[in-house]
Amino acid sequence: MFVFDANYTFEWPVKVHFPGGEVKEFTGIFRAPDDEKEIFEKVTGEDTPAMLDAARARLARYLVGWRGIEVQGGGELPYSDAARDNLLRQRPIRMAVDMAMFEALVGVREKN
Repeated sequence: MFVFDANYTFEWPVKVHFPGGEVKEFTGIFRAPDDEKEIFEKVTGEDTPAMLDAARARLARYLVGWRGIEVQGGGELPYSDAARDNLLRQRPIRMAVDMAMFEALVGVREKN
């Protein structure tokens, strides 16, 4: 039997492409949007910092956890809103999270 869960979450690989060609991967845990149109929301703002803040806030609504992110010195980085916000400040990570969410919800994979 199918059971509808309005707070459905799913896991999806997030491939982070760092400058210099290094690619690292972790598993993102995402909350599905209430309406798929939400992932196509245009990011707006008065200036670049405002646009970046809006992009980070949009992704923060859906990235609700992860597996496979380690901290320097060993051990896994535990999820927290503060840790998530810190990760989303880094452009390669923010872009990777955005692409992973899009791939998962729209079904389009990036070509290698």
